Amino acid sequence: MGAKSALEQLEDLIADLEAKLNLAPGADPVVAADNKKPQQQQQKQQKKKDKKQNAKQNAGKAKGGAAAPVDPNLPDICKLEFKVGVITKAWVHPDADKLYCEEIDCGEETPRQIASGLRAHYSLEEMQGQRLLVVSNLKAKNLVGFKSFGMVLCAAETN
Repeated sequence: MGAKSALEQLEDLIADLEAKLNLAPGADPVVAADNKKPQQQQQKQQKKKDKKQNAKQNAGKAKGGAAAPVDPNLPDICKLEFKVGVITKAWVHPDADKLYCEEIDCGEETPRQIASGLRAHYSLEEMQGQRLLVVSNLKAKNLVGFKSFGMVLCAAETN
């Protein structure tokens, strides 16, 4: 048998996570949690209505502000926010041997500056214009003096 593609590996990981969370394949973890606690269902529906009303009232505010509140009952994996982005500018980190610094356009007002450890895997020319996934709701971290506002996700195919 040949090696699995990245997509097949991802599907296997999702199936494994669903099994660990006792979810039916493709089930929404929020809906599954609601079914286990029917007495809280009305409260959650009311909270959703309140959130929609607040969202309408705050529609005029600028993007990129504070992150939306996250339901504490969600599994940790569901709290991550992923965005598709395009690398608009990449350069070698001046003080680190394994890092690139990138400006990534994720459709927000300003590009995100993110440091990633992809220097051993891609040349600067290959980085330019690449589409990628960014974990966007992480706390900003200093990586060897460069403030990184997210994390780039990558996959590798084994032979």
